[in-house]
Amino acid sequence: MKNKTADGMNRRTFLATSVVATTTIAMCEPLAAQTTGKKTFTLLHTNDLHSNLIGMAPAADYTPFTLNDDNTRGGFARLATKIRERRAATEGLGPVLVLDAGDFTTGTAFAAATRETGAELRLLAMLGCDGTTFGNHDFNFGPKGTAATISAAVHAGQVPAILATNTDFGAPEEAVAGLQQLGAQGRIRKYLVIERGGIRFGLFGVLGREAATYSVSAAPVTFTDPVDAARAAVSMLRDTEKVDVVIALSHGGVHRNADGTYTDGADVMLAAEVPGIDVVVGGHSHTVLTSPIMANGRTPVVQAGFNGRYLGELTVTIDRGVLTVDACQVHPIDDTILGDAAISQSIEGFKKRVTELVFAPRGFAIDQPLVRIEKDLTNASSDLAASTILANLCTDAFRKATGARIALTANGLMRNGLSRGKTGVQTVYDVFAVAPLGTGVLDTTPGNTLVTGYLTGKEIKNVLEFCLAGSPARPGDYFPRASGMRFTYDPARPQFDMVTEVALGDLDRGYSAIDITGANNHIYGITSPLFFALLVIAIPKFTEGRLTLVAKDKHGKPLQSRVAAVAVPLQETPDLLPQAGASIDVVDMVGSSAQSGPVEIKEWQAIMDYLQALPAAGAGELPIVPTDARANEPRFIRVS
Repeated sequence: MKNKTADGMNRRTFLATSVVATTTIAMCEPLAAQTTGKKTFTLLHTNDLHSNLIGMAPAADYTPFTLNDDNTRGGFARLATKIRERRAATEGLGPVLVLDAGDFTTGTAFAAATRETGAELRLLAMLGCDGTTFGNHDFNFGPKGTAATISAAVHAGQVPAILATNTDFGAPEEAVAGLQQLGAQGRIRKYLVIERGGIRFGLFGVLGREAATYSVSAAPVTFTDPVDAARAAVSMLRDTEKVDVVIALSHGGVHRNADGTYTDGADVMLAAEVPGIDVVVGGHSHTVLTSPIMANGRTPVVQAGFNGRYLGELTVTIDRGVLTVDACQVHPIDDTILGDAAISQSIEGFKKRVTELVFAPRGFAIDQPLVRIEKDLTNASSDLAASTILANLCTDAFRKATGARIALTANGLMRNGLSRGKTGVQTVYDVFAVAPLGTGVLDTTPGNTLVTGYLTGKEIKNVLEFCLAGSPARPGDYFPRASGMRFTYDPARPQFDMVTEVALGDLDRGYSAIDITGANNHIYGITSPLFFALLVIAIPKFTEGRLTLVAKDKHGKPLQSRVAAVAVPLQETPDLLPQAGASIDVVDMVGSSAQSGPVEIKEWQAIMDYLQALPAAGAGELPIVPTDARANEPRFIRVS
């Protein structure tokens, strides 16, 4: 009888179409004497790097070739040096693998050109990464964008193995043709076998269930159950490939307990439900685990924060089936580490391409100073009061750009805060990182388009209720942020019935309560980033019908496409919808055009334009971001 994979293919077909032939996936080295008995190995690991090629701090402060003179955390040049240092320190114990648990892209301006450069994957390859997996944000440009990113790295000859065990791109649609081709070439694989230092390693990668819900742009790509996929992969690796060690790259996350400890989460559950896994290298929840979570009392689950701020290190010994953690640590990546010159040179080249491709067409440059801040402006979902200034700034910018009555987003969509650093100067690079997600509708250049739809008061309440319910894996990330609106809620009330009042207005005009009971059908225009809007329209599905809403145009008719919701500069949202078989006049559809094609309002551009319009202290000086009581106005009232 032929061996079967989880997809029902025979093993020869599986290898040929998904992971290339056996001789290709087995990265062989001369076998060491340690082929039986006690086996020790070290994993150096990262996760959720989010395109942080130069780390997060004011870009102007970053000095990778001098020590102890900046506060930047992360950066691939310094990460490369630390990996080289730790590899040298541990390879005497046994083989060393370098692994990444996904979300390698989306987060900074470098991701804006990832489809053309493949920068993140190319640099991971330069770091010696043996394998990575997909995170939810790696599909933010859709399956075509994901394929373009990988293809750009392949074309440059620099790409690590990409393990996608529960990623299904088998739909017979043109949108996934690029991914299918990469799968046939073995660039995207179900699993990987590496023989190194006398140990045969089997690796696979899965996207967690909760993380999959964030992959709103991945369709028609779907994600099968990660536990089922893991069981099939472990069976193949143990029974057929005869590996000594099974390692899961799991972009699922862990949960923080009330006492600050970590004992549960998707990554832990994976190991608990699939006993054949020896180690889980996790991601998604941006958690710094200074010691491993031991699933089933045997399998270590590790994670190293986010944005490349840490390099994780785990040394393990397996002796007659008994696994022992010898060492587990996270190494800060900071300015006590000299950067690698070759990595830094590559990054400078990528910066030039980002300006050419992304910013120059809209009148910006990646290192252009925009504004000055007098203190750090955090985006922390764990401290809603502290992140209010940045949230108000962003939502005010959206409302000003579109003229809508209300602007709405979620705290977690502010992907980074602004750090004052030495001078307070914030460049285009720094500000873009606040709103780096997504792409457009007709204009598919990087950055979420601002879209406008209309909801009743009851439907606005339902959006707020959904956001307040949040996600256990990402507390505070869904918390609603608004401009032109203030809401009151009581967390002691039942789920989906916490909001007690919604009032429209602002500090100058005052606030007036609107009906949220459903007694009338008056509708209100709401602008939001496209990424948030896609979550909003899926609320009835996510809540299994407990919360209902229908996004409408200004006439109260249900919106039938993203095009109908595109927010247009200085005009009301157009109502023209594309009809099957009909030609589309882009100028009429979007309301404005440029030589390169349609113009939409990008989330990041709205923020940058708003900042540039702020008052400055004097002529020729940069605008200053206000931090007074008005800027810090709380637009939510919590009662309990």
